[in-house]
Amino acid sequence: MQYAFESRNDGLHVKTSGRMTHADHKGFRDILGRINEAGPTRVIFDLGEVEFLDSSALGMLLIVRDASVQSSRTVVLRGATGQVEKLMKIAKLHKYFEIE
Repeated sequence: MQYAFESRNDGLHVKTSGRMTHADHKGFRDILGRINEAGPTRVIFDLGEVEFLDSSALGMLLIVRDASVQSSRTVVLRGATGQVEKLMKIAKLHKYFEIE
């Protein structure tokens, strides 16, 4: 997984690409650290260029979401397509995240 950050008026954008798997746990820790450091009210994960998402990555997204909720932040998942979008629907992520 590759990722980059961009602060905008509507929150902190985390643009992700590639494959999101268990091997990316360090990257998720870095993302969570950046979120805590920046302190935005909204965190927007741009998943438009993510090709694959496994169950471990779903769990890591939920960890980011849980930590954000404790700090009164909203987490948005945006732009998922293909297999990633299907997995998000099967996992019913709309119950835990704003989906755009």
